[in-house]
Amino acid sequence: MGKMSKIEPMLAQNEVRGHKIGLALSGGSVRGIAHIGVIKALGKAGIQPAIIAGTSVGSLVGAALAAGFQWLDIEKMAREVFWPSLLNAKRLERFCAKWLPTNFEDLQLPFAAIASTVPGRKTVILKSGNLAEAISASCAIRVLRRPKSLNGDRLEDGGSSCVLPSVVCRQMGANFVIASDVWEWSALLSGAGVTPAHHQAARLYPRQYLFALSHTNALIKTPAPLAGYLPGSVNRLIAAGEAAAQNADFSKLSL
Repeated sequence: MGKMSKIEPMLAQNEVRGHKIGLALSGGSVRGIAHIGVIKALGKAGIQPAIIAGTSVGSLVGAALAAGFQWLDIEKMAREVFWPSLLNAKRLERFCAKWLPTNFEDLQLPFAAIASTVPGRKTVILKSGNLAEAISASCAIRVLRRPKSLNGDRLEDGGSSCVLPSVVCRQMGANFVIASDVWEWSALLSGAGVTPAHHQAARLYPRQYLFALSHTNALIKTPAPLAGYLPGSVNRLIAAGEAAAQNADFSKLSL
């Protein structure tokens, strides 16, 4: 018999009952495909989010989940496109219009896309209106793209102010927040042995990231496989996200 993961007993014990679960999906460029593996593992364990918030690539995956897509549907969506092409605003918005509902109001679950103002880097929580435009704003990576003009603001990638939107899930009513972290910088630091508990953490991790962790009940951190940046990496990244979720600590998710 194979080794049982930490997450598998949750379904049998029915420990998710009574919780309003929020799922926070971080930014992380192409590594955001690993979020799909996280969603796969959570679904197998019977853990279904009631609230979703996503930053940058997390907003694209999160919107699909909020629209009612299963992990296989989101995987199909990921395979439909060469991901670096989505750095272009018009291509990204066309992609969203093809796959996703038109407006936030058409989604099945409460969802927020996170962007940042230019200048000032203030967090903007987008929860209504045109979905493709909101995701485009959340994914407007500095240097690579111009800011997106939306609702009277100039907006850029949400990662500059809120790379892991756990706090937003909490603000939207979640009482248990699961955070899927695929952010390159946190993965590199953890790989070098500098975890958020390290004595140098306050100097190396952004304050907004550490604040997000303080509002997270269960953290799923996917390592940074270098092969994930190569063509044909969808399988590798989904497998990495699934493995990370299976080994995350869900001990606080109790009746």
